[in-house]
Amino acid sequence: MRRGLAIVVTTAAVLAAGCGGKRYEVRLDKTLEEMRYRKRLDDNLMPAAKGKLETNLIYLRPPKSLEGPTKVFQLTELEPGKFDVSESFFEKDKQNLHVLARIKRPKAAASKKGPAPPEPAKVARGEFNADVVAVLNSVYNVEIDLAKAKEESKRSNRFKRLTFEGNGKNVQVYLLGSKSSPYEVALVFEYPKSEQSSLISKIDLCLGSFAVGEKARRFFEGVVTEEEAGEAGTAAGPAPM
Repeated sequence: MRRGLAIVVTTAAVLAAGCGGKRYEVRLDKTLEEMRYRKRLDDNLMPAAKGKLETNLIYLRPPKSLEGPTKVFQLTELEPGKFDVSESFFEKDKQNLHVLARIKRPKAAASKKGPAPPEPAKVARGEFNADVVAVLNSVYNVEIDLAKAKEESKRSNRFKRLTFEGNGKNVQVYLLGSKSSPYEVALVFEYPKSEQSSLISKIDLCLGSFAVGEKARRFFEGVVTEEEAGEAGTAAGPAPM
């Protein structure tokens, strides 16, 4: 009886050690995969953009060699107040990246000393995606049909993608968010056709590493993996200004 019990205990211990070893291998493989991914990001992308993008919790690593953000939005002159964020990055004769965003912030609570100050008058705004398309139609002299946008995922991010040719360039537009989302963002990549093969993987990495809200905050603070940042952070709203 004792011998049989000893065999069972020994067998269970061996099996447990085996299961633990497998879990360790899985964790190790995942860690190595994440390290390889981080190296690909660093080899192909610039560090996260600072300034207004960081202030508004928009985490963006532009493709390598892009400079910016520029002091003035480069795509076109925008109607003041039409968008909350408008930034441009450029590499002469090779590639450009333009960012447009709207951010829904919770209203500030009234002070005990009195009511909150009145908000400044706002320019008339349509739906975000429609307003973005109106800008693109004007700049590139095209007629974009939003209904033809294709759903596309880049890691945990889900975009609507539009592609077209305009002004002698390939243009890729990625729209993130919806009317009910705290953030609505458009990323507009433009480049000569000759640069497509060298840029396409960089653009994919840029889109996969993109983040907004609480997830962006954690990336800015130094968190390096999506698991640590937390998937719930992607939908978190911005703090009131």
